[in-house]
Amino acid sequence: MDDVAAHAGVSRALVSLVMRDSPRVSDHSRKKVLASANELGYRPNAWARNLASGQTNTIGVMLNDLHNPYFTELAEGVAATAAENGMEVLITSGWQRESGEHAAIDTLLNLRTDGIVIGAARFSGEVFDEVAQQLPAVAVANFDRPDSMDTVCNDEAHGAELVVEHLTSLGHDRIAHIDAGNAPGAPERRRGFMSAMSDRGLAPIVFEGDFNEHAGRDAAEQLMRLKQPPTAIFAANDLSATGVLAHLRSIGARVPEDVAVVGYDDTLLAGLGALSLTTVHQPRQLFGQRATELLIERIKGRTAAKHELIQPRLVVRSSTGPAPT
Repeated sequence: MDDVAAHAGVSRALVSLVMRDSPRVSDHSRKKVLASANELGYRPNAWARNLASGQTNTIGVMLNDLHNPYFTELAEGVAATAAENGMEVLITSGWQRESGEHAAIDTLLNLRTDGIVIGAARFSGEVFDEVAQQLPAVAVANFDRPDSMDTVCNDEAHGAELVVEHLTSLGHDRIAHIDAGNAPGAPERRRGFMSAMSDRGLAPIVFEGDFNEHAGRDAAEQLMRLKQPPTAIFAANDLSATGVLAHLRSIGARVPEDVAVVGYDDTLLAGLGALSLTTVHQPRQLFGQRATELLIERIKGRTAAKHELIQPRLVVRSSTGPAPT
């Protein structure tokens, strides 16, 4: 700033006011200082300025897996809302590994972000509590943080119920669910599926998998080897469903004439013409928006935890049809 002040022939204090966008500076002086700064290639050190004020004006975002379009769209919601509130966003990922999630959280803490949005993390409840003790935080798609931080969740059980309702209305009674174990949201989807099947007097088929294409393909391969294969498969998510579709096509099974397939999330993949996947829609950008709004409230001093449960809806495409006779 000394160099800019000397070049513009003004005081260092005036340069500081211009860089802080103070309304106390005339248009003439502002243009003069900015022209000198541009000519000298000067950039203000935002980190130093923010740390001096006690805040970095930055939100950290830790996402479970950047390979999954679900998290990309969640991040878009966070970034848009942060920008509307004059805040920057730093995004990192744990890459579906607990050790990676720990490292990602440590990075955001070390960078002194004002708060953190945690997207579907797989680490333990104790870690959530430790993070919440250090700075404001909001968890997306994590159901077990009732007191330590705010949460924004999809009603996963209801989403699974919508799937069973749709498939049984088409005449399917041998319906399999590819599960994702204890991954965020998976236990709730599993419970919703089993409850909906039981309510209709049907035996649920639950097969262990995960939220990725390889798990979906492996599970579909084993399901189709059963003595009585399912006529419909409800995959853990859209990525898992792509693996299911790949295996079915590899063995010549027609979708939906022989086997109906349903995903979950309604990511960009599901709407592609080649897939045209029936799936449960989650408003990912809304999750990011609400998580950021809640986080900003926390940063400003709110202490009581808030928990939002958002309702999904079923999007029917061409991967489901009547049960085979």
